[in-house]
Amino acid sequence: MEVTVKAYPKVNIGLYIGAKRPDGFHILSSIFQKVFSFHDVVTVGFEESDQTSIRVQGLEQYAPEEKTTCYKAASEFLKASSLTGKVMIKVEKHIPVQSGLGGGSSDGAAVIEALCALTKVCPDEKQLLDIALAVGSDVPFFTSGCEAAFVSGRGEIVHPLKPRKDLAFEFIFPHDSKVSTPLAYAELDRLGIREQLPSEEKLAAGYSLPVRDWDFENDFEKINKRPEKRTDNDEKLYLSGSGSSWFKVRQLT
Repeated sequence: MEVTVKAYPKVNIGLYIGAKRPDGFHILSSIFQKVFSFHDVVTVGFEESDQTSIRVQGLEQYAPEEKTTCYKAASEFLKASSLTGKVMIKVEKHIPVQSGLGGGSSDGAAVIEALCALTKVCPDEKQLLDIALAVGSDVPFFTSGCEAAFVSGRGEIVHPLKPRKDLAFEFIFPHDSKVSTPLAYAELDRLGIREQLPSEEKLAAGYSLPVRDWDFENDFEKINKRPEKRTDNDEKLYLSGSGSSWFKVRQLT
Protein backbone atom coordinates (compact mmCIF):
# COMPACT_ATOMS: atom_id res chain seq x y z
CA MET A 1 0.00 0.00 0.00
CA GLU A 2 1.24 3.51 -0.83
CA VAL A 3 0.30 7.06 0.13
CA THR A 4 1.24 10.10 -1.97
CA VAL A 5 1.59 13.54 -0.38
CA LYS A 6 2.21 16.91 -2.01
CA ALA A 7 5.07 18.71 -0.24
CA TYR A 8 4.77 22.48 -0.61
CA PRO A 9 7.56 25.03 -0.08
CA LYS A 10 7.58 27.99 2.29
CA VAL A 11 8.91 31.51 2.18
CA ASN A 12 10.27 33.55 5.05
CA ILE A 13 8.57 36.91 5.37
CA GLY A 14 11.28 38.42 7.51
CA LEU A 15 14.03 36.31 9.09
CA TYR A 16 15.95 37.57 12.10
CA ILE A 17 18.80 35.58 13.62
CA GLY A 18 19.91 35.86 17.23
CA ALA A 19 22.42 34.25 19.55
CA LYS A 20 23.55 30.65 19.40
CA ARG A 21 21.89 28.46 22.02
CA PRO A 22 23.71 25.97 24.28
CA ASP A 23 22.65 23.18 21.90
CA GLY A 24 24.47 24.92 19.03
CA PHE A 25 21.36 26.19 17.23
CA HIS A 26 20.62 29.87 16.73
CA ILE A 27 17.39 31.45 17.90
CA LEU A 28 15.30 33.01 15.18
CA SER A 29 12.21 35.08 14.64
CA SER A 30 10.27 34.81 11.38
CA ILE A 31 6.97 34.46 9.62
CA PHE A 32 6.72 31.29 7.54
CA GLN A 33 4.15 31.08 4.77
CA LYS A 34 3.42 28.12 2.54
CA VAL A 35 3.30 28.66 -1.19
CA PHE A 36 0.99 26.51 -3.30
CA SER A 37 2.14 27.30 -6.84
CA PHE A 38 4.49 24.28 -7.03
CA HIS A 39 5.44 21.28 -4.91
CA ASP A 40 7.41 18.06 -4.58
CA VAL A 41 5.56 14.76 -4.79
CA VAL A 42 6.41 12.22 -2.07
CA THR A 43 5.12 8.65 -2.32
CA VAL A 44 5.62 6.31 0.65
CA GLY A 45 5.03 2.59 0.94
CA PHE A 46 5.18 0.56 4.17
CA GLU A 47 5.27 -3.18 4.80
CA GLU A 48 5.44 -4.73 8.27
CA SER A 49 8.57 -6.78 8.87
CA ASP A 50 10.78 -8.00 11.71
CA GLN A 51 13.62 -6.02 10.16
CA THR A 52 13.61 -2.33 9.32
CA SER A 53 14.83 -1.11 5.96
CA ILE A 54 14.39 2.33 4.43
CA ARG A 55 14.94 3.08 0.75
CA VAL A 56 14.77 6.53 -0.82
CA GLN A 57 14.57 7.09 -4.57
CA GLY A 58 14.76 10.38 -6.43
CA LEU A 59 17.31 12.20 -4.28
CA GLU A 60 20.47 10.38 -5.35
CA GLN A 61 21.99 13.45 -7.02
CA TYR A 62 21.53 15.60 -3.93
CA ALA A 63 22.69 13.58 -0.91
CA PRO A 64 23.55 10.07 0.28
CA GLU A 65 20.36 8.15 1.08
CA GLU A 66 20.85 8.10 4.86
CA LYS A 67 21.54 11.86 4.94
CA THR A 68 18.22 12.84 3.35
CA THR A 69 15.43 14.29 5.46
CA CYS A 70 13.11 11.62 4.05
CA TYR A 71 15.29 8.82 5.42
CA LYS A 72 15.67 10.60 8.77
CA ALA A 73 11.92 11.21 8.98
CA ALA A 74 11.10 7.55 8.38
CA SER A 75 13.77 6.40 10.84
CA GLU A 76 12.65 8.78 13.59
CA PHE A 77 8.98 7.93 13.07
CA LEU A 78 9.57 4.18 13.31
CA LYS A 79 11.79 4.59 16.36
CA ALA A 80 9.28 6.81 18.18
CA SER A 81 6.41 4.49 17.27
CA SER A 82 8.30 1.29 18.22
CA LEU A 83 7.62 -0.10 14.74
CA THR A 84 9.73 -2.15 12.37
CA GLY A 85 9.12 -2.57 8.67
CA LYS A 86 10.16 -1.87 5.12
CA VAL A 87 9.74 1.73 3.98
CA MET A 88 10.02 2.73 0.33
CA ILE A 89 10.07 6.46 -0.45
CA LYS A 90 9.95 8.02 -3.91
CA VAL A 91 10.47 11.74 -4.33
CA GLU A 92 9.70 13.78 -7.42
CA LYS A 93 11.60 17.05 -6.92
CA HIS A 94 10.32 20.40 -8.12
CA ILE A 95 11.45 22.59 -5.22
CA PRO A 96 15.09 23.57 -5.86
CA VAL A 97 17.52 22.22 -3.25
CA GLN A 98 19.47 24.58 -0.99
CA SER A 99 17.20 27.42 -2.04
CA GLY A 100 15.83 28.50 1.35
CA LEU A 101 12.33 27.26 0.51
CA GLY A 102 12.32 24.34 2.95
CA GLY A 103 11.90 21.66 0.30
CA GLY A 104 13.82 19.00 2.20
CA SER A 105 11.94 19.77 5.41
CA SER A 106 8.61 19.67 3.60
CA ASP A 107 9.54 16.30 2.09
CA GLY A 108 10.41 14.97 5.54
CA ALA A 109 7.10 16.17 6.95
CA ALA A 110 5.31 14.49 4.02
CA VAL A 111 6.99 11.18 4.92
CA ILE A 112 5.76 11.50 8.51
CA GLU A 113 2.23 12.29 7.32
CA ALA A 114 2.24 9.32 4.96
CA LEU A 115 3.54 6.90 7.60
CA CYS A 116 0.83 8.05 10.03
CA ALA A 117 -1.76 7.14 7.41
CA LEU A 118 -0.13 3.82 6.47
CA THR A 119 0.58 2.53 9.99
CA LYS A 120 -2.50 4.05 11.68
CA VAL A 121 -0.09 5.26 14.36
CA CYS A 122 -0.45 8.96 15.03
CA PRO A 123 1.98 10.51 17.54
CA ASP A 124 0.60 13.00 20.02
CA GLU A 125 1.57 16.66 19.75
CA LYS A 126 4.74 16.36 21.84
CA GLN A 127 5.88 13.16 20.12
CA LEU A 128 5.28 14.74 16.71
CA LEU A 129 7.32 17.80 17.68
CA ASP A 130 10.17 15.59 18.95
CA ILE A 131 10.17 13.59 15.70
CA ALA A 132 10.06 16.74 13.58
CA LEU A 133 12.90 18.45 15.46
CA ALA A 134 15.07 15.35 15.19
CA VAL A 135 14.71 15.63 11.40
CA GLY A 136 15.28 19.39 11.00
CA SER A 137 14.53 22.83 12.42
CA ASP A 138 11.97 23.76 9.72
CA VAL A 139 10.08 20.47 9.95
CA PRO A 140 7.83 21.48 12.91
CA PHE A 141 6.27 24.19 10.76
CA PHE A 142 5.46 21.68 8.03
CA THR A 143 4.03 19.09 10.45
CA SER A 144 1.94 21.77 12.20
CA GLY A 145 -0.54 22.00 9.34
CA CYS A 146 -0.27 25.81 9.36
CA GLU A 147 -0.34 27.81 6.15
CA ALA A 148 1.24 30.75 7.94
CA ALA A 149 2.83 31.03 11.36
CA PHE A 150 5.15 33.00 13.57
CA VAL A 151 8.15 30.73 14.14
CA SER A 152 10.74 31.16 16.87
CA GLY A 153 13.16 29.26 19.09
CA ARG A 154 15.22 27.13 16.71
CA GLY A 155 11.98 26.45 14.82
CA GLU A 156 10.10 24.46 17.46
CA ILE A 157 7.79 27.32 18.50
CA VAL A 158 5.07 27.60 15.87
CA HIS A 159 2.17 29.98 16.48
CA PRO A 160 -0.49 29.96 13.73
CA LEU A 161 -1.36 33.16 11.92
CA LYS A 162 -4.31 33.80 9.66
CA PRO A 163 -2.71 33.30 6.24
CA ARG A 164 -2.82 36.08 3.69
CA LYS A 165 -4.78 34.92 0.65
CA ASP A 166 -4.16 38.13 -1.28
CA LEU A 167 -0.44 37.65 -1.99
CA ALA A 168 1.16 36.73 -5.30
CA PHE A 169 4.73 35.41 -5.43
CA GLU A 170 7.28 35.41 -8.23
CA PHE A 171 10.46 33.39 -7.62
CA ILE A 172 13.98 34.15 -8.72
CA PHE A 173 16.49 31.30 -8.67
CA PRO A 174 20.04 32.53 -9.32
CA HIS A 175 21.72 30.32 -11.93
CA ASP A 176 23.75 27.49 -10.41
CA SER A 177 23.57 29.10 -6.98
CA LYS A 178 23.04 27.00 -3.86
CA VAL A 179 23.54 27.95 -0.25
CA SER A 180 24.66 25.62 2.53
CA THR A 181 22.69 26.58 5.64
CA PRO A 182 25.47 25.65 8.14
CA LEU A 183 28.01 27.70 6.17
CA ALA A 184 25.56 30.61 5.94
CA TYR A 185 25.12 30.63 9.72
CA ALA A 186 28.89 30.48 10.22
CA GLU A 187 29.33 33.50 7.97
CA LEU A 188 26.56 35.35 9.79
CA ASP A 189 28.32 34.64 13.11
CA ARG A 190 31.48 36.14 11.65
CA LEU A 191 29.68 39.28 10.50
CA GLY A 192 27.73 39.69 13.73
CA ILE A 193 24.24 38.71 14.83
CA ARG A 194 21.35 40.58 16.40
CA GLU A 195 21.24 41.16 20.14
CA GLN A 196 17.45 41.49 20.12
CA LEU A 197 14.85 39.88 17.89
CA PRO A 198 11.51 41.40 16.89
CA SER A 199 8.53 40.13 18.84
CA GLU A 200 5.66 38.05 17.53
CA GLU A 201 3.35 41.03 17.95
CA LYS A 202 5.59 43.28 15.84
CA LEU A 203 5.98 40.78 12.99
CA ALA A 204 2.30 39.80 13.00
CA ALA A 205 1.28 43.46 12.88
CA GLY A 206 3.65 44.08 9.97
CA TYR A 207 2.36 41.02 8.13
CA SER A 208 -1.19 42.42 8.23
CA LEU A 209 -0.18 45.70 6.55
CA PRO A 210 -0.46 46.38 2.81
CA VAL A 211 2.57 44.89 1.06
CA ARG A 212 3.77 48.35 -0.05
CA ASP A 213 4.21 49.20 3.66
CA TRP A 214 6.19 46.08 4.59
CA ASP A 215 9.64 46.69 6.06
CA PHE A 216 10.75 43.14 6.78
CA GLU A 217 14.41 42.15 6.73
CA ASN A 218 16.25 38.87 6.22
CA ASP A 219 19.60 38.82 8.01
CA PHE A 220 21.01 36.44 5.41
CA GLU A 221 20.80 39.20 2.81
CA LYS A 222 24.17 40.26 4.25
CA ILE A 223 25.76 37.27 2.54
CA ASN A 224 23.60 36.86 -0.57
CA LYS A 225 23.93 39.00 -3.67
CA ARG A 226 20.69 40.85 -4.35
CA PRO A 227 19.46 40.17 -7.90
CA GLU A 228 19.12 43.07 -10.29
CA LYS A 229 15.35 42.96 -10.48
CA ARG A 230 13.17 46.03 -10.59
CA THR A 231 10.17 46.31 -8.34
CA ASP A 232 7.38 48.83 -8.45
CA ASN A 233 5.96 50.68 -5.46
CA ASP A 234 3.52 47.89 -4.64
CA GLU A 235 6.09 45.06 -4.73
CA LYS A 236 8.78 43.87 -2.34
CA LEU A 237 11.80 41.68 -3.05
CA TYR A 238 12.97 39.35 -0.29
CA LEU A 239 15.40 36.50 0.26
CA SER A 240 13.89 33.25 1.57
CA GLY A 241 15.65 31.33 4.32
CA SER A 242 19.44 31.46 4.08
CA GLY A 243 19.14 31.66 0.26
CA SER A 244 19.67 31.21 -2.57
CA SER A 245 16.13 31.93 -3.81
CA TRP A 246 14.54 35.38 -3.85
CA PHE A 247 10.90 36.21 -4.30
CA LYS A 248 8.86 39.18 -5.36
CA VAL A 249 5.61 39.58 -3.47
CA ARG A 250 2.72 41.82 -4.37
CA GLN A 251 -0.80 42.25 -3.12
CA LEU A 252 -3.66 41.12 -5.32
CA THR A 253 -6.36 43.67 -5.92
